[in-house]
Amino acid sequence: MFTHLTPLNASRMFLMDGPMESPIIATLPRGHRMDRRFGVVFDAAPEFSDDLNRVDGIRTHEAVALNQLGIYCWGQIALWRHREMSSIAEELQISVGRIIDEGWTEQAKTLCCVVAPRQSATLPASALRTLSLLICALLIGFLTVFLLGRHRNQPLTGILSADITTIRVPAASRLTSVQIKAGEEVFSGQPLLTLEKLEHLAFIESQERLLRDLEREVKRVEAQAAIELEWRTRDLDRELSNVRQRVALRELDGRTASRVPDGKPNRSQNSAPVRSVSSSNAPQLTSVPRSRAGGIIFFSGASGKSSLDAAPAHVPDVPEPVRTAQLPENSLVSDSAAISSAEAELQELRAEQTRLEAVRSTLPATVNEAIGVTTIQAQFAEAAKQLESMKTVSREVNVTSPVYGTVGQVRYREGDDMQAGEVMLRILHTDRRYITAYLPTRRVHEMQPGQEVELRFPGNEEFRGQVVDIPMVADMTGESGDTLAAIRIEQVGRLWPNVPVGSQIDVISSR
Repeated sequence: MFTHLTPLNASRMFLMDGPMESPIIATLPRGHRMDRRFGVVFDAAPEFSDDLNRVDGIRTHEAVALNQLGIYCWGQIALWRHREMSSIAEELQISVGRIIDEGWTEQAKTLCCVVAPRQSATLPASALRTLSLLICALLIGFLTVFLLGRHRNQPLTGILSADITTIRVPAASRLTSVQIKAGEEVFSGQPLLTLEKLEHLAFIESQERLLRDLEREVKRVEAQAAIELEWRTRDLDRELSNVRQRVALRELDGRTASRVPDGKPNRSQNSAPVRSVSSSNAPQLTSVPRSRAGGIIFFSGASGKSSLDAAPAHVPDVPEPVRTAQLPENSLVSDSAAISSAEAELQELRAEQTRLEAVRSTLPATVNEAIGVTTIQAQFAEAAKQLESMKTVSREVNVTSPVYGTVGQVRYREGDDMQAGEVMLRILHTDRRYITAYLPTRRVHEMQPGQEVELRFPGNEEFRGQVVDIPMVADMTGESGDTLAAIRIEQVGRLWPNVPVGSQIDVISSR
């Protein structure tokens, strides 16, 4: 606040322009010097300094600014003259009139007179008096501790615990990603981890090995079937060619026998012209020109025809003397029986030819079935289809938080393999923390259910707790041989600090 200079203020300024008072300088600590603008200043903070805020009107930020200028003591302010006031006011961005109106220099002089620290070279008291004073102080301290101890029992050491939700590995898996970290607050349904089933991976690898083995087996049986089919086909073609040749010969014999003329009508009643089947063949076979294929008769195994059928030879009509013989009746019967047996044999040969041709058409499928090509190919196709379906199924398993709490510990890192049943992480219920303290049974009377106790956390922070459970069975034995009872203490009043679960807490009960 700016004020106008009055004659009284001007006279007070004129009086402050006089010489500095040396008694005030004597009270200042060592290390000061004279500055042309600010008067007596210190280049470094002195060993002892005064609280400049005790001067009414000096605010905290102004006191800090004065310290930065090297002004730490009231005596320095008491020695200010108008020149120093102007420089200080300029630095503090205030008016000189405010310093004068608030009387900073007068207040500083008063404070210097009230507090006049003087160092004495002699002890404040004799050695006997000092020793007596120390003994009295010790006695007073012991008495105070004794009186306070009468109201408190001996402290117990408790362990901070919390309700914990444990998440275990459902099956042998590999940790692929971690979405949380220890100490992070999680909510129900929040993603925590991503797993990849090792069983699924192992099954895919096993299926791929099976597929490779089946592929090799398919190639092997196909090659074996090709070899088997080749020599089986060769044998069957040879046998079929032989049957066709025999059929052609039988058909040729039948046609030759049908062209032989019967006996003349001038033969006697008991005589008949006789010409055997074998003799009738001779003229026709010998009558074939030798110029045809070098005189060799060819039979086609595929068509069942011979070279004789392609160009039938013309039998010259040469009159041949007919021999008239007296044939008995049983000779005619034997010739008809021979013809009937030849027809039956021809039918059998034709049936065999049909059967062999049917076997020839189904031979590849039969060989494949016998070797096992069809079965192996079906197994290979089924394994390939199953592998493709397994690859389309997702191998990842997302683990979500079942409850609300704080992540206590993540035991694995990304890429680690985990076995079924192992603990992956633990979620702490920070709103359900408690302390377990082990109380010797000889001191069990010191605590009662519902009693409030004092808890001293790390850092000497004091909080309150309430005893909620004292078991009726003590089954633990301490180092001294005393049986211990595990009491449960829950929080009451202020919320307990966020310290790690498992920390040691001092439990102090009042009498």
